[in-house]
Amino acid sequence: MDDKPIIAGRDSTWRGTLAKLAVVVALILLANFAASKLIEALEIQIWPSHVEIIDRAVLVSVILYVVLMATPFLPGIEIGLALMVMLGPKGVIVTYIATLLALNLSFAVGRVFAAHLLVSLLHWLHLRRAAAMLERFNATEPERRLKFLAENTHGGSIPLLLNHRYLLLAILLNLPGNVLIGGGGGIAMMVGMSRLYSFPRYLALISVAILPGPVLVMLSKYI
Repeated sequence: MDDKPIIAGRDSTWRGTLAKLAVVVALILLANFAASKLIEALEIQIWPSHVEIIDRAVLVSVILYVVLMATPFLPGIEIGLALMVMLGPKGVIVTYIATLLALNLSFAVGRVFAAHLLVSLLHWLHLRRAAAMLERFNATEPERRLKFLAENTHGGSIPLLLNHRYLLLAILLNLPGNVLIGGGGGIAMMVGMSRLYSFPRYLALISVAILPGPVLVMLSKYI
């Protein structure tokens, strides 16, 4: 008899969690829809008839690209591809620099981001175990966090992934569909928040990791 209220309470908690996750997903989808509509509304033309408009259009495109790339779960690759394809080698260089800027901006935001806000979100979603672990993780000194994760996560591959975390980051940044886990901006923000990556090594890594896209565009131009 006493088990029924416990089971009912768990069912209610899971229903609440799923409902709140649905709200979060809906907000993300709405933000993506709004961003797409914004791009369409701006009707960015890289090749208008006047030079002054060309400069202005490229500037607006680059700014919008950086903002979208730096923001978790928002699309930005369409603008980057348009710049690279339409402007040729110059567009490739501009897009590469803008991508570096966006990912460094996200990393910096992650470094100063109040982690308790993420903990509060997990509590709101009734993910109490994850919230408790994140609280303990944040309370751990940065130099001891790798050991903390190795000791408090299950799975034989976890230590291997932690030891090769820079390679893992490069793979995630180039993973098709990574928008589902936050996109480049979300990944960079979480990396900054974790404090498991030193900034010089992070910068060196992303400088190489984001090269495949521009290189492929350049090759497609000359092959």
